[in-house]
Amino acid sequence: MALNLEKNIRQITLAPELVRNNWMRLGIYGVLFLLLFFMFYGNVTPTRYNYQVGDTAQGEIKAPSDAINTKETERKKQEAVRQVPKVYYLDPTVEDKARTETEGLFAGVQDLLADNTSSREQKRAELKKVPLPLKDEVLDKLLAVSPAQLARIKNETLHYISFFLSKEFSDESLANAPTVLASQLVSVDLEVESRLIVRDVVLAALRPNMVYDQKKTEEQREEAKRKVPDVWIQKGELVVRQGEPITEENLSILRDLKLLAEQPNYGIYLGLAAYVILTLSMLEVYLRITKAKPLRNNLLFLLLGLILVLTAVVMKIVSLGAPLNSQVIGYLAPLAMGTMLITILFDASLAILGAVMFTLLSGLAFDFRFDFLFVGLLSSLTGVFAVARVNQRMVIMRAAFIIAAVNLFAITTMQSILLTGNFSWHSFWQALLFGLINGLLSGILTIGILPFLESLFGILTPISLLELSNPNHPLLKKLLMEAPGTYHHSLVVGNLAETAAEMVGGDPLLCRVGGYFHDVGKSKRPMFFIENQNGRENPHEKVAPSLSHLIITSHVRDGVEMQEQHKLPKPIRDICEQHHGTTVLWYFYNKAVEVDKNNNVNVDDFRYSGPKPQTREAAIIMLCDSIEAAVRSMSRPTPNRIEAVIRKIIKDRLHDGQLDECDLTLKDLDKIADALMKALNGIYHARIEYPDPPKQA
Repeated sequence: MALNLEKNIRQITLAPELVRNNWMRLGIYGVLFLLLFFMFYGNVTPTRYNYQVGDTAQGEIKAPSDAINTKETERKKQEAVRQVPKVYYLDPTVEDKARTETEGLFAGVQDLLADNTSSREQKRAELKKVPLPLKDEVLDKLLAVSPAQLARIKNETLHYISFFLSKEFSDESLANAPTVLASQLVSVDLEVESRLIVRDVVLAALRPNMVYDQKKTEEQREEAKRKVPDVWIQKGELVVRQGEPITEENLSILRDLKLLAEQPNYGIYLGLAAYVILTLSMLEVYLRITKAKPLRNNLLFLLLGLILVLTAVVMKIVSLGAPLNSQVIGYLAPLAMGTMLITILFDASLAILGAVMFTLLSGLAFDFRFDFLFVGLLSSLTGVFAVARVNQRMVIMRAAFIIAAVNLFAITTMQSILLTGNFSWHSFWQALLFGLINGLLSGILTIGILPFLESLFGILTPISLLELSNPNHPLLKKLLMEAPGTYHHSLVVGNLAETAAEMVGGDPLLCRVGGYFHDVGKSKRPMFFIENQNGRENPHEKVAPSLSHLIITSHVRDGVEMQEQHKLPKPIRDICEQHHGTTVLWYFYNKAVEVDKNNNVNVDDFRYSGPKPQTREAAIIMLCDSIEAAVRSMSRPTPNRIEAVIRKIIKDRLHDGQLDECDLTLKDLDKIADALMKALNGIYHARIEYPDPPKQA
């Protein structure tokens, strides 16, 4: 099944039209978004309930987040409103109106006193037109006073009207006015009957001058409402106890917390979607800025996405244990697994971005707890630097112990900073244990997942290259036993290529391993290659040049087939396929020209089938292969002659167009020539001739 999965992925993602296809890339992003969205959907959306008033709670319910208790807050606001008194303002027109009406009354009385033709009833009816609620006996008394008394009564009446209405005069003041007025009239120099008239007219003219200001009252009430602080439901607060009946208050709190099934919270959906999109956008921006390999290869981008999803899955699994131990469960999430995989399979700089992304996603899984985020980020970055120079799988376990140690320190730091009154030694030791398990689990998962990803995506890591360089590899053992000359040649080529790659920024380890395996195809017909003949008869002397060309060039195809059978990674197979490019077998071409008297020989018939080197590593192997064979065949390899051969071969390959499709520059070729000259002078240096030992007497 694993083999079929690997084959299907290769067929889909290695198709030329899909490797750089933007729509496929967009599709991968879409799948990543959906997986992450639905993976963490349950972590950010609380459980919803379908309770009604009177139902029995099936389990205790705690507030998943802070929220405002709207019912209690509204009750407090209404209480504050009730405590705000009504606002009134003094209306000066009330006094003016009262004085005007009173003056009109006295003016009418004065006119009627001079009228001797009208009856008392007529005069009384005339006075009743004045809008003052006076009794008939009061009117009769007014009509019975003298003009002098009327003037004094009028003055005192207007005086007391102003006394009351020139200041705030409310309904309560109106109720108390008779008593106050009676106490005031005691000292007035008037007859008793006149005082009573003043009293009755003043009381008839008085009315409250305080007008209700509704607008001001509402403003003060709104201000009182604003000053009332919201009543909060605290996260973790017990809202409903198990077995208790659901009350109206409980239902209101559940509604405030958006825990009722009737309340879909679309804000959470949109927020989670935006959070995931922003996290993935960070990755795209980074890839475009750095021009990293996953930007140009959808297979590598798919691998990066798979690591992201695997790490998220592990976080999700750990978060499922939150109900059992929510206080320290986040320390168990092995985020360093993801960053170590990215570091080994890609590079450290991309892994640092991965650390940030994993930390952001862990916020979704563990309720954005700062201590969890801090430890996760520190653990992830430690994983990056701990495997930055990995050369064997045991380095990963060493990194796991380093991560565990950093986790212990970080957790202790967080527990000290966030120390509270409910500190528990049990939780502290459990947190340290989880931090230790976190580091070890990161190493174990990385070691377990890495070979699978290497095989599935054909990725070469330093670890796999070092494993391939083991002399006990079946192909190398076969080469040693059946073609020892080629085996020795391959070792020298690998070492030369490693030296050259270091000078031009290539992959030295890939060049060395590629050099070891580039000629394994010669083990199929070892005697047709001169380095394996050891002075025996050359079989090419008995066959036609065209057949010799087919035999010699077939070692490339044979080598690729043998490497495919042994599942060697594609970069190694590419080096084997490209290390001769489309060069010409000049020896057999010249031999064919000598045999053919009609001059019908085509030089292209004696070329290798190619392709030309596509990478600098394949080009370096091509140059080292030709140069090593040429120098080894020299009778007297002096430094000058070695340098001449090196530069001639590089020049020939360059002019023949063999280096057109790789990214080596002329400056790189000059560096390669210098590096190979030093290395070959060390191998083929001059030696002194040792004399025979003297014969013993």
